[in-house]
Amino acid sequence: MNKLKPLSGRCIWVFGLPCSGKSTVIQALIDSSREIVARISSGDIARRLSTEVETKHMEAGNLFPYEEPLRKELLETIYKRRASGSEIVFIDGCPRQSSQVKWTADEGLAGTIADGCFIKIHAEYTVLVERAKHRMRDDQDKFEALVKKIETQQRLLGEVDKTLVSYGFPYYTIENYDISFAVKQLAKFVGLKK
Repeated sequence: MNKLKPLSGRCIWVFGLPCSGKSTVIQALIDSSREIVARISSGDIARRLSTEVETKHMEAGNLFPYEEPLRKELLETIYKRRASGSEIVFIDGCPRQSSQVKWTADEGLAGTIADGCFIKIHAEYTVLVERAKHRMRDDQDKFEALVKKIETQQRLLGEVDKTLVSYGFPYYTIENYDISFAVKQLAKFVGLKK
């Protein structure tokens, strides 16, 4: 992949299991921030790049199967957000596997606190299942698929944890049982003024 010209600004990689509250916490912080901040959803990009076959694959609890187009689109979008003046770019839902951690290093998007950091939004399994039940309360099949996705991705995120530690990247975990506490923790770790 071709590296784009570096721009000022930090990338904050926010990951966690489905229903952990990643998007909710990020958006609440952005809404209360006085700084220029952007959010990029890796899940939205994957859905946009998906055909019906990939969509069914992901609905069954699997990850988007084609890393290269996802990485290309993420990199281009990060570059656009930085070029438009965003001081901090939150990448929501990435990394989901250890190869994505390596990619962030290869592209110069992670490595030091000046580049950004990785933040895991965490909640216990029982909390995630309750949130999934609430989210999919009108569709039992979708609820069961979401629980399967949570279970499938637990193993992958364990590998992400190990890879982040092996690279020595700045890495924090936020327990998300209370949204206001989680937003304050995220602001603290990122250094955002609310």
